[in-house]
Amino acid sequence: MKKLVLLATAIFVLSCSSKKEQSPEIDINQINGYWEIVQAQNPYGKNVLYSINSSIDYFEMKDSIGFRKKMKPNVNGSFKTSLDLEKFKVYVENDTIKLAYNTLYSKWNESVLRLNDSLMLIKNDNDFLYTYKRFKPIEN
Repeated sequence: MKKLVLLATAIFVLSCSSKKEQSPEIDINQINGYWEIVQAQNPYGKNVLYSINSSIDYFEMKDSIGFRKKMKPNVNGSFKTSLDLEKFKVYVENDTIKLAYNTLYSKWNESVLRLNDSLMLIKNDNDFLYTYKRFKPIEN
């Protein structure tokens, strides 16, 4: 039921956003923490829903510089982390908050369309839209 409500909320937010992207009124510091992908939509309208994720994304940012890394949650509440991380810089372009990534292998940008304490929408340079929810560990 929770996933259905979250999906309905994400669809509502997407339908309200139309072509105008969110202004920098977003508190980008809310990006810090653990995020679980819920849905990916390609520019052709195909949606992929993720009901179970074996990994989550951890974002850490301070003073407009940050990184994202993949984490695998363990049943006991700890995480197994990858050694790779993707560094980014935050900037504003055309009233949109952007994340500029630069790794050894690639450079790309992502637009932060929505961000609050429980939901994040990010669109990449190829118009793929990713919906995240704040990760909450399984409670025993």
